[in-house]
Amino acid sequence: MKIIASTDLKKTATAFLLGFLFLFTARSLAQVSIAPTALFFNNQSRFSSLTISNGGQQAQEISISTEFGYPTSQNGNLVITKDSAMAQKKSIADWIKVFPKNFTLQPQQRQVVRFVARPPSGLKPGGYWSRVKIKSNPVSPPIESVGENQVGAQINLVVNQVIAAHYDTRNAKTGVDVSSVDFSQVDSTNTGRIAVHMKQTGNAPFIGSISLKVVGSNGGDPIYQTSTTNSVYTTITRVFNVDLSDVKPGQYTISGTVTSERRDISADKLLQIKPVSFRKQITIE
Repeated sequence: MKIIASTDLKKTATAFLLGFLFLFTARSLAQVSIAPTALFFNNQSRFSSLTISNGGQQAQEISISTEFGYPTSQNGNLVITKDSAMAQKKSIADWIKVFPKNFTLQPQQRQVVRFVARPPSGLKPGGYWSRVKIKSNPVSPPIESVGENQVGAQINLVVNQVIAAHYDTRNAKTGVDVSSVDFSQVDSTNTGRIAVHMKQTGNAPFIGSISLKVVGSNGGDPIYQTSTTNSVYTTITRVFNVDLSDVKPGQYTISGTVTSERRDISADKLLQIKPVSFRKQITIE
């Protein structure tokens, strides 16, 4: 960051203005949107597209790249794994060609970016994937343009948005096995921790949703209920924290379902499975 200011300006005014500029820039960056939220290719459709829109008031430099990675879990937290051995088998990062890869997006402007998947010959049946990273960087005026007796700030906030890209062969199949459901209580925070352990079955990643609720032995309204997107590439553990502050001790049931449905992705893009349900009886003390 570079700051230019006359000596007669107060530090408080400088701090206020810098904070305002920071918030203004952050809001502008936050309005760079992308659609759809994932790209899908197959042997019959090797083309896809992405629309990037700049809803802010500042021009944005956009760059697009591909890299291999997939979500897994570690100590109950979701992480992105970049497994080189898996990449050799499943990555499409080098297959995808992007047009254009770099461009400037003016305020209130949108750009359609086209993707072409060029898989190698002799591809084994299954699902392949990569991550598509869209980097936006505001185009700032040169700091030298600040006039005398004015405060200038040049703040470069780079935002990376990442979506998944999938390529499915004709015989791609997927599935999910819920291997176990664990429950534990953290007395210091009065929180219940539900851990759902899942494994992908088949030869392609699972993309869908998971819904879950906790109900008392006498029925009634759930004490906890949620639904969220769910991707299983190899194995993953999804953790849900339940506030037990107003929950009476007793017997409860955890129940949930994994489905190949996503609100942001049409059903014809997803490999379909029969819903996978799970249940577990727990005691809340």
